[in-house]
Amino acid sequence: MRKIFERPKVTYVVLVVAIVGFFALSAVGNNGTDAENAKSGVTWIGNIGWAMFLLSILATVLYTIALAVRAARSRRPA
Repeated sequence: MRKIFERPKVTYVVLVVAIVGFFALSAVGNNGTDAENAKSGVTWIGNIGWAMFLLSILATVLYTIALAVRAARSRRPA
């Protein structure tokens, strides 16, 4: 866990790549109306992509908050 906080640039790059990848995956099977998408049978892939996109956004927000809290605690005088 310490390694994640020691290298925030690498962690943010990984999170951004995950965000972009999952957002692109969320478009799979969603190329028509709702009725047409229901018939295609592959909308579950897009649904998983969308859920993972939202989780990666949440992970990014929580990581940013954790970094801010960690920085605030380390600046506090003894």
